[in-house]
Amino acid sequence: MFYLTTGIQMMLHNRVRLLLTMLGVAIAFFLVAAQSGLLIGWINTCTAIVRHAEADLWVMAEKAPAFDYGTAIPRQCLSQARSVPGVVWSEGLFIGWNIWHRQDGKRVNVQLVGLDKRCLGGPWQMQEGEVSCVLQPNTVIVDDLYRSALGFERVGQEFEMIGRHARIGGVSSGVRTLSACPFVFTSLKQAIQYDQRYRDDEITYVMARCAADADPVAVQHEMQRRMPRMEVLTTAEFATRTALYWMLETGVGITVVVTACLGLAVSIGITSQTLYAITQEHLSNYATLLALGFRRGTLVRMVLVQSLLLGLAGVLGGSALFFPAAMLSARTPIPLETTPLVYAVLIIVSLASCGVAALMSVRTIFHIDPVKVFHS
Repeated sequence: MFYLTTGIQMMLHNRVRLLLTMLGVAIAFFLVAAQSGLLIGWINTCTAIVRHAEADLWVMAEKAPAFDYGTAIPRQCLSQARSVPGVVWSEGLFIGWNIWHRQDGKRVNVQLVGLDKRCLGGPWQMQEGEVSCVLQPNTVIVDDLYRSALGFERVGQEFEMIGRHARIGGVSSGVRTLSACPFVFTSLKQAIQYDQRYRDDEITYVMARCAADADPVAVQHEMQRRMPRMEVLTTAEFATRTALYWMLETGVGITVVVTACLGLAVSIGITSQTLYAITQEHLSNYATLLALGFRRGTLVRMVLVQSLLLGLAGVLGGSALFFPAAMLSARTPIPLETTPLVYAVLIIVSLASCGVAALMSVRTIFHIDPVKVFHS
């Protein structure tokens, strides 16, 4: 363990530089973690309704780009989907755009979601009221996150959407949107009346649930065969398509990925520069160790230990910044979220980048001439 204790002593020789380096690596790790957390929160936000709808299959118009931008399909697709062997139930869903008239005269663009009798595809967490309240005439559910944007204070308040009354029957929690247009939930029938562009025999999506002993992929293929003019996707496929649309078509996701890569590059740069400075500062010590018979491999391990210790310090410091930030962002439109697997990958990548930085700085050790020690 000689290389461990000696490597630590070399790092502690200049404690100010060490603290600044640890701070820099911690900030770089936080930047990468925050950007990846933003990306995960962003994906979870744009696919939330699809993932929480309890459906296995989705029937839609061909080439529908994302959940938010579906187009009308015949209502008869409901019965066609229900008739496929292996399907337990099928429900309709409406998605469209509307204008919310606040009581102070301001207008807000909203995304209108119409729910069928089972109210599937609706809010999965209610703060006030029940999801089934949308089945009452002129009743809607809005999310608590958009109280200020929509200008409401309590359940029971009345507003207008294109000349038709809308009474708030419930308040959901955690239903976010990427489009800056809050979701407003109501019944399927009421949504068509609010929208006025759909006919009574049209909906946007059909959600279908497969039996426990049925193969969803086989049911999907049979459903697609029976409805060749429609497109049938699994929930995972539809969620992926929606996420890719927002990532590639809007450019937001690419920006997040690029920023995360920049954070990783900053981490490698800071660590390699510091390790190089430490190596240069103790070059004579390395030469002395070589003159005493130590192998160059031992010296390389010393530098690797230093880099890993800096990486661990950066992970701990960055985590101390990330998790409070994630808690503070819980009520923002796009929260910082992560998973154990993603965070473990981030830690491994961070430590690996520190290893790369060590290899970049260790090259000088291979050019040391131990004879210079005896000359001096």
